[in-house]
Amino acid sequence: MTANSSGNRPARDAARDPSDPRIAALLRDVAALAPDAGAFASDPRAAAETALQVVAAELAALRAYRERTERQMEELFNTVISYAALDYDRRVPVHDDNDEIINAMAIGLNMMGEELSHTMKALVAARDEALAASRAKSAFLANISHELRTPLNAIIGYAEIIREDLVDAGQDALTIDVDRLQVASRHLLNLIQDVLDLARIEAGRVDVRPEPVDLHVLLHELQTTMAPSVKEAGNVLDMHVDLPRPLLHTDPLRLQQILLNILGNANKFTVDGRITLSAGEHRERGRLFVDIVVADTGIGIPPDKLETIFDAFTQVDDTATRRFGGTGLGLAISRRLCDLLGGTISVTSELRRGSTFRVRLPLE
Repeated sequence: MTANSSGNRPARDAARDPSDPRIAALLRDVAALAPDAGAFASDPRAAAETALQVVAAELAALRAYRERTERQMEELFNTVISYAALDYDRRVPVHDDNDEIINAMAIGLNMMGEELSHTMKALVAARDEALAASRAKSAFLANISHELRTPLNAIIGYAEIIREDLVDAGQDALTIDVDRLQVASRHLLNLIQDVLDLARIEAGRVDVRPEPVDLHVLLHELQTTMAPSVKEAGNVLDMHVDLPRPLLHTDPLRLQQILLNILGNANKFTVDGRITLSAGEHRERGRLFVDIVVADTGIGIPPDKLETIFDAFTQVDDTATRRFGGTGLGLAISRRLCDLLGGTISVTSELRRGSTFRVRLPLE
């Protein structure tokens, strides 16, 4: 082993000999990195060592630059994330030793953050003003509606007394004007009641009191209530109820209000036609619902109006508003009451063929 090692040593020493052309070329390349490349001529080994120290220093500087750049990029990334999270007060530090591109990005992000911060403050202020205005509007509508209802009820009451007196006095011909007064007063009272209901809903003052409700009884009562106005319009109101479990846990007063609004609309926009009130069960995703459907053969709703029919103060068109009257609040109130009851309301319609409104409420 020793002999063999001794025998190979001259070859290894020869490979390290600076006079070897390959070693000499490598030393020249390394020495060229040194500050004083001319020193290679006098002492190539010393020049190579100096060059290696320079290379090591450059590598250390590059490593520090990479770490600093990674840290700066992380700060930029966190700032962008904070912007996405609506935290616009975060700022990216800008230092003289930072990369110029990163500093430019940091300055841009900071400027964008300041602009976004100002914009958000303005939007928050506008939102607060709008909410305050909405609350003031709802309070005003509630108060003024209450103040208007009191004298209207008095007018209706006195009109009934006057009518009775005229009938007793045998002056039946004069009762026609009193009847017109009562009709106009009740119509105005209904409009005011709609505005008051919407104001209460928007102000969050509507209480829901769920209790067991027998839908057979409730729907028959609705049919009886609507019978006079349906007959006056020359319409026919049919009812079909197929409910193996007629008990529904909901607020009966709110449900009556919803269905009366829909039935009233169906009767108002249908002349010498047919209105159908039906109810049945529907299962969806393992849950049981009750579908209450009101279908009519009236004027129908244009396709481009179906999306806005449940908006407040909206009717099919201005012509319908002038012809049929109303504030256009009934369906808006019905949708919001359906939301409060945990249900939904939808509509399908064909122009001049009629409309179908579907109220879906959870059985439990």
